[in-house]
Amino acid sequence: MSGGFVASAVAAGVLLAVLGHHSGTTPAAPGKAAAAAIAYARAQLGKPYQWGGTGPAAFDCSGLVMQAYASAGVSIARTSQEQWATEPHVSDPAPGDLVFFPGADGTVSAPGHVGLVVDPSRDLMIDAYAPSVPIHEETYGQPGSALGLQDPAGFTDPSGGS
Repeated sequence: MSGGFVASAVAAGVLLAVLGHHSGTTPAAPGKAAAAAIAYARAQLGKPYQWGGTGPAAFDCSGLVMQAYASAGVSIARTSQEQWATEPHVSDPAPGDLVFFPGADGTVSAPGHVGLVVDPSRDLMIDAYAPSVPIHEETYGQPGSALGLQDPAGFTDPSGGS
């Protein structure tokens, strides 16, 4: 085999891997802290929403993600606005990242709502959305997503990729 052929094959493989990731076919595996946060949040599915709730019986959106990361040994701020301001922003979400929305009580620069990304290839998060809506999995960034969840303000990575 010639060196040019091998280089072309490697380049094609890298291109296919990148296109496969961005086309939503294979989500990246979460790091240890992110996986623990997702497992904690999944264990809360079906529990009630409560404004200001930090568990264990009920949660609001930022209380849920705060406790999910606390279960993984990662300390993050209490409110969605503080979480947005203090965690590293990312443009390509991965499992365990936080997704933020302006919400009724926030803005793009100080989001009022947050969810925990579980599958970015499907735009899927775990969400403590509102009173009378139990904690559940929900899509974000799609036309059929719940009111206020169609246009994310952005993403952060509290786990630092770990």
